[in-house]
Amino acid sequence: MKETAEKIMSTVGHYTEKRFSTIAGTLAYFFLMSLAPFIVWLTLLLGQVDLSRVLPDAVFGSVAPFLEYLNETAQSAAGGAGIILLITSLYSSTNFFYHLRRSGEIIYGTRAVKGGVKLRIISAALIILSILLLAVVAAAGVAFGRVLGIFMPAVPIAVFSFLFFAAVAFFTAVLLNLFACPYKLRFSEAVKGSALTTALWIAFAAGFAVYLKFGSPGKLYGAIASVIVFLLWCYFMMCCLVIGMIKNGSELTEKELKRRL
Repeated sequence: MKETAEKIMSTVGHYTEKRFSTIAGTLAYFFLMSLAPFIVWLTLLLGQVDLSRVLPDAVFGSVAPFLEYLNETAQSAAGGAGIILLITSLYSSTNFFYHLRRSGEIIYGTRAVKGGVKLRIISAALIILSILLLAVVAAAGVAFGRVLGIFMPAVPIAVFSFLFFAAVAFFTAVLLNLFACPYKLRFSEAVKGSALTTALWIAFAAGFAVYLKFGSPGKLYGAIASVIVFLLWCYFMMCCLVIGMIKNGSELTEKELKRRL
């Protein structure tokens, strides 16, 4: 029992030394800065998007009202978008990817930082790629649900839907880990941390749903409850991501990392 407690304390201390909460707070901030302009470009490239048909209630139901609000305002902005707005919104949408790589440089302790302009260009390309991948995943999810609805009852459909989005979350975590690492990280080397992130995301989503059911944040925060809930959701989701990144980094020795520069 004592050894288990010491191991837990040692693990917590390791992640605390890596400043996971500070890095997660930074990423949550820039994720929020990037989200609205991202939805603007999502609307421009794909047209009006009904998020309620794309996002699963089991994962995003708790923050759906705020996401729908952002979606409506972004679509209004996209309707009258000029060239200045398009350029600035694309630049703003790159903030998350840009600072994700910078956070990776901190976590892995490298001085071989990528140039700012080059990283911005790569981040902009990733925004476009993310929109296309989101469209493919959304279409696959809708088609998947309709096909299963023909042959299966509701409970197996819910199980398969959960497994589908868990797989999407896992591969999303892998891709984010590969991009964040300033070294040449192999897919297999990103699996452990990405699996940890996915497990934490699932546990957090379940725990957050329970909190919203019994915590009644609306009574505490009033009209801005949906905003507060969304901020908390973003922060803890980023904590899960950063913990996975640190896990991947701890699996590689400093000598091995230097060899890959």
